[in-house]
Amino acid sequence: MTNHARPPRWTAAEMDSYERARDLLNAVISAYSGRIGVAPGPDVARALRAERAPLLAERDSLSADDRERVAEILFEMPERLRSVRAGGAGE
Repeated sequence: MTNHARPPRWTAAEMDSYERARDLLNAVISAYSGRIGVAPGPDVARALRAERAPLLAERDSLSADDRERVAEILFEMPERLRSVRAGGAGE
């Protein structure tokens, strides 16, 4: 029985981009979670959870095959992370 090596499904650069995109999503999710923990009231906490929810779903469904979305995340999420950390979310 011969073992034929299959070519990799993704390049190293594609996997690196995917992992960086997941890391960014995780950082934004974490920033939201931190803000939720110190929210001044239930309405603000609820708004922050609503903003965080689609990110949780996206993180869970994102794959390295989603090259266009990975690129968008890498472009968009650094600013969103700065905004959430600075308090520009949920209010």
